[in-house]
Amino acid sequence: MSSVRILVGTKKGAFILTSDGKRERWDVTGPLFGGWEMYHLKGSPADPNRLYASQTSGWFGQTMQRSNDGGKTWEAIGNKFAYEGNPGTHQWYDGTPHPWEFKRIGMSNPR
Repeated sequence: MSSVRILVGTKKGAFILTSDGKRERWDVTGPLFGGWEMYHLKGSPADPNRLYASQTSGWFGQTMQRSNDGGKTWEAIGNKFAYEGNPGTHQWYDGTPHPWEFKRIGMSNPR
């Protein structure tokens, strides 16, 4: 019977819930990243043990983490959020041009 894994991101951290196919008993791992607001928690379609977490805190800012062992250990990855080249501008509320800037980073579903 296959197993089930649910990845849960909250404003206070992340949790991994696992069960067998009957879903009668659940094991809960976490909180992971206690106190960090989670934007996104995602498993890799290519490797079930690889997980990605996008998180933020008012103190430390935005960060991305990767786990290669199903969430047991994590490492920060590619946390330089910058545009390559000139990002251009957008029209501000008062009509003046302002450069684009990163505020929050999430992850999309790669296809």
